[in-house]
Amino acid sequence: MKGNVTSAVKQGPRPYQEDRYYETYIPDRKWRLLVVMDGHGGEGVAGFCAKNIFRMIALNEGKPEHRLNSLVADLNRSTRQYTVGSTFSGVIISEELNTASVAILGDSPVVIYDKQGRLHTSPEHNVRSNLEERKAAEERGGIYSGGYIWSDLSDLAQGLQISRALGDAHLDGILSREPEIYTIAEPVWVLVASDGLFDPGHSDTPRLVEEVREFAKRNATADELMEWAEKRGLKDNATALVWCAS
Repeated sequence: MKGNVTSAVKQGPRPYQEDRYYETYIPDRKWRLLVVMDGHGGEGVAGFCAKNIFRMIALNEGKPEHRLNSLVADLNRSTRQYTVGSTFSGVIISEELNTASVAILGDSPVVIYDKQGRLHTSPEHNVRSNLEERKAAEERGGIYSGGYIWSDLSDLAQGLQISRALGDAHLDGILSREPEIYTIAEPVWVLVASDGLFDPGHSDTPRLVEEVREFAKRNATADELMEWAEKRGLKDNATALVWCAS
């Protein structure tokens, strides 16, 4: 397949690493699959996904958006009983269609730079930065307080910033398990990352995304983006997967 993929992972200041990623080429379809999972509460769900993505996506048929939707549904069925959780951000880059199809569950960012010079940023399913997602979580019975969504304020160990996730059985009635899926035409540079590469507090993400535009214009690698993040000071685990067409 045209293009190449680079990756970079840093643990940051945390004593543990809960990020996981998966990258592969699907030769029969001329597809490149990039996925990042940002685990929380433990690496159990993110680790399960990284080990089982290829098997699960191989069982599904259809176009990229359908395959991604089926993959997330399969992963959800397999991890819904876990007490720990994870985001899921996946991209299928199709050489034949000249598209990048995206599935987002949570707030791990996907940034795509297209042939026309437009920058496309994935939605954030984060109750701090996305008021519609916060409202939806509250309508499902969640309680928003202190930047987190809770099922019970008496148990302060069980809150989350995100409104959509895999796992997190204790929040099953509050979280959405449905990914947002969309397709971008003529991609030339694609970044899939955990939010530790940007801003885990999600107060400065828009400004940082604009800085990423300059990296995209010159086909920067994952290592270059990680250096950019480290200069600002990592506050969380950070992962970057980058595909560029040339």
